[in-house]
Formats: sequence, C-alpha cells, structure tokens
Amino acid sequence: MPSEAWKRNLYTIFVAELIVIMGFSFVVPFLPLYIQETGNLASKEAAFWTGIASFAASFAMFVSSPVWGVLADRWGRKSMVLRAMFGGGIIIALTGLVGNVYGIIAMRFLQGLVSGSVAAASALVASTMPRDKIPYAMGLLMVAVFGGNTFGPLLGGFFADWFGYQNTFFITGGVLFLGGAIVIFFVKENFSPSSGERSATLSGVLKLARSKEMLPILWVSFALAAGPAIVSPIISLLVKELSPGSEAATAAGTAFFLMGLVATVSSFIAGRVSQRVDLKKILIFSCLGTGFLYLPPMFAQNATQLIILVGMVALLKGGIMSTSNTLVGLVAPPNQQGIAYGVNQSASSLGSSLGPLLGGALAPAIGFKPIFGVTGAVYVLIGVVVARLLARVDLHKYHVEETAPARNLH
Repeated sequence: MPSEAWKRNLYTIFVAELIVIMGFSFVVPFLPLYIQETGNLASKEAAFWTGIASFAASFAMFVSSPVWGVLADRWGRKSMVLRAMFGGGIIIALTGLVGNVYGIIAMRFLQGLVSGSVAAASALVASTMPRDKIPYAMGLLMVAVFGGNTFGPLLGGFFADWFGYQNTFFITGGVLFLGGAIVIFFVKENFSPSSGERSATLSGVLKLARSKEMLPILWVSFALAAGPAIVSPIISLLVKELSPGSEAATAAGTAFFLMGLVATVSSFIAGRVSQRVDLKKILIFSCLGTGFLYLPPMFAQNATQLIILVGMVALLKGGIMSTSNTLVGLVAPPNQQGIAYGVNQSASSLGSSLGPLLGGALAPAIGFKPIFGVTGAVYVLIGVVVARLLARVDLHKYHVEETAPARNLH
C-alpha cells in the first residue's frame, strides 16, 4: 500500500541519516586538537586554522549544493543521498592520512564538495511524502540530524582520546558507508522527471532563491548554521584553557552531546507543535530566544559550567530547523524539491563557512568568551529580519488536505 511505502522510506531514511550524521560529527570535538597537534600550533593559532578548515568545507558545500539540487531533480533524489554518504565517507577516511594543516584544509574542501546528506535526504523525504505529512516527516528527520549530532561528538571525542585521531577518521568513513548501504537496499524511489524538469536549471535556482517565500527561510538556515559554527573552533580550546590537563576532546564532545540532546527533544516537540501553531510564530520566537541563550556561556568559570551552558543554547534550535525545513518542502513545487533543498543547504553552508572563519578570526582579537555574545547577536538580528520578511508571506495557500497521495513510490 502507498501509506506503507512512504512510511517505510521515511523510517529507513531516519535510521540511515541518524547513523551518517553521527559519523560526520565524530570529528567535531577533536578537529581543532588534531590541527593543533599536526601543525604544532598554539591554541589561538589552532582556532584560526580550524576556522579556515571549516570555512573551506562549508564554502565548497555552498557552491556545490545548488548543482546537486539540480541533478537531484533531473536524475533522482536517492542517487544524491548515496553520493553524499559514500563520497563523504571516502574523503573523511582519507583525511586520516594527511600529515599537515594545508592537507587537512584541502580534504575538508573536498568533503564539502561531495557531501550534504541532510539536503539530499530532505529532498528525498519531501518528494515521497503526502504533502500533509511533510511537517511530521521533517520533524522526524530533524530528530535524526540532531540525534546524530548528539551522540556523534560524544563518541568521536571518546574515540579520539582512546584510539587516536587517525583511527577515528577511519572509523568515521566506515560509519558513513554503513548509512549508504542501508539506503541502497531499503529505500525505494521510482523517479521519473516531471514535465516541469526545465525548471531544474541554475536559472531556476536563482528564481526560487529570490522568491518571497524562500528568502526568509534561507536567512534562517544561514543563521542556524552560522551560530554553532562561530563557536565550534573555540569550544575544545576554551575547555582546555578553563581546565588545563583535562581530556579536552571528550569534554568538548560532552558539550556537543548535550547541545544535540536538547535540540533533538526540541525538534521532536516542534514537529508536533507545528501541526497546531503558526509556523511563522515558532520560527521567529525560536530565532530570538536562541540569541539570548548564547549569552550565559560568556560567564562560565570552569569546564563543567561551560559544557552545561553550551548544551542549553540548543533549547530552541529544534524549532528553528524543523520549521524551516518544513517550510521549504511546502512552498517548493514537487518538481523542484531537489533545487529547494539544495538552495537551502547552500544558505546553511554559507553560514557554516563564514561562522568558523569569523570565530577563528575573533579569537586572537577578543578572546574566546566574547564570541558567544557575537553569536547571540547574530541570532537576534536574523530573528528581526525574518519577522519582517515573513510578514509578507501567506502560508495558508500552501495547506494540503490529508487525502493528498504519496509520490514517487513503488
């Protein structure tokens, strides 16, 4: 039955994406330490070069995501999911063989070019769901994303401290291959380009990105990615500074674990609440609230306080991500789902690229703690901008009755 088909796809993609995001986030807590060790650098120098490496990966994804989105609408969304998972697995495994900082930056750039599993999986889910089920499906997918980001850094920090950085890169590659294998064997897509496939062009990308419906969502995606990226180069280094002699990778992994755990719960709640509460209100409130939640970590006096306060900044992030991803799926035409999520990923990648570059550059100038205040200001600013832009968008015209059929399924 069609209902069984879309549910099978959704739950399979949920499992695969949970595994893959967990793998990708293995490297988050120890990448600054790996760069510091490889380049024999001081802490603030390591923060700067970590920012450069993160910028390289995210800028490459910013450039490539719209192209992958066009190809998804032409060739099918499942193939793009496999490209992201297997391609990312190969590149991350090879990163463990690199012996200098410049090589690490180059591999991060290549990873950004070929990965982007969240956008690919979102497009696949949105294109195979009944329209009225998209809010639920996106909420569940975001649970997988945040769940992976919850356990990944914790496990990655543990592996790095116990098995070494190089072996952890190899483990990460194997985890991503496992996720890709699940998609190959258990996800079904009967893809055939629609009569609107001419829209699957780069000019179609620009037209959709400038639309009054998509532009506010792109701003939100930018902010959502930029915030954590600004502070990511400094957390493990700040832990090491606050508590010298501690296992910094494990402590940083614990901070990201708490952040992911809180975001996972809030994403699940947002997926439920979005069925009854106006999506625009959830989005604006979550952006503004997250901005203020970034202020308390500035006053942490030790590593334990920092870990707890960093974890709490994700209290409303689930609402931001699940709601914005739902809006992308609803406002984009069925034949442009790949483009829509590609553009959304591109905006997210722009935030991910500029965030660590800003954080790494600010660290030598203002120190580690004030960077949290800068991040909070970014979220508040974006919240105000989004409130103004979304005021012109009527979301009611995208409502779809519950009888809408599933698409692109066997």
